[in-house]
Amino acid sequence: MIKSNMMSSRPERGTSTVKNVKARPSQRPEPESEKRSSSLGNFLFMLFILLVGMVVYLEVFGIPVFLRGIIPQEVVDFLGLSEESAATKVLREAGAPKLTAHGTRSNDPSIPINGSVEEVVKTMRPDIFFKNKVLVDYKDQALSNRIPYQNRAFHYMLSTFYKATPDGDGIGYLDLAYQAPNFYFARVIAVDARTRNFYREQLRSKVVDFYETDSVTAKDGSIEFCVHGGFNKPDFKELKATQLVPLSRIKSEVMALRSLSVATQIRLTGLEKPVEEDFGTYRRVTIKTTTEADYPSLLNFADTLQKADISFGVQQFVSRPTGTEKMQSALEFVLYAAVK
Repeated sequence: MIKSNMMSSRPERGTSTVKNVKARPSQRPEPESEKRSSSLGNFLFMLFILLVGMVVYLEVFGIPVFLRGIIPQEVVDFLGLSEESAATKVLREAGAPKLTAHGTRSNDPSIPINGSVEEVVKTMRPDIFFKNKVLVDYKDQALSNRIPYQNRAFHYMLSTFYKATPDGDGIGYLDLAYQAPNFYFARVIAVDARTRNFYREQLRSKVVDFYETDSVTAKDGSIEFCVHGGFNKPDFKELKATQLVPLSRIKSEVMALRSLSVATQIRLTGLEKPVEEDFGTYRRVTIKTTTEADYPSLLNFADTLQKADISFGVQQFVSRPTGTEKMQSALEFVLYAAVK
């Protein structure tokens, strides 16, 4: 029989009852400060988990379009999420707008979304990497002698990159820029590290100055990188000395340039808009043009131009892709005319 441990509420008379009562532990209320500390800890833990999740998401999927421009650039750079290369940062510090690239495949090259190719002419300034370079042999020449120099250098630049680029689809150009007298700048994408290394060594062997400013590997293994420097300069002794053209010949020189473009099947848009600037003793005529010609056609045009008796020189060139098989280029021509 199980004896109940319940006791009578009223003890019997003449008997004494000894209560064996176990002391219960004290159940004092939890201080308010400990509650707040516990809540704060839980909140910080959840915030940490949330932040980690956000970072992982951004690392895997990239920054969503609606968040671009909202997340501070310092945070983007710190987390390694920036799509901007070191070279474009230098350009932005020089006053150029931000250049952003999309895509990862070389057969569908990334295109910097910075507007028209004319705007790229203003932003891609290879000369900012060579602020302290002294170009005595070029600057000391007569203005008219710079024209054959520019055309020889322009052809040499195009030929150098053409020879350095391997056959096939292993290399694509996001930007290719030339500026007189012998500066080059290129944003390149290679399908893999082996192709990049081969191309880099080929180009390095054909130029006098070679710098690689950035290298970023995409998810598919392709590598985007930037190169800039100077290529071999033409020797003025090998070039024919020229004279400033008379003012009366400016229109005929423009027509000669147009005829040359037609003969080489290069359609130059903008030849009808020359800009004349008066510098007292001479006038400078500048023509900014664009073309959608392919690279071999441009190379043929540059070769014909350097051999032709034309007083216009190419002082700046920028090219970029406009699709998987197309490119658009901007050529800035210059002519110096005598006032008297």
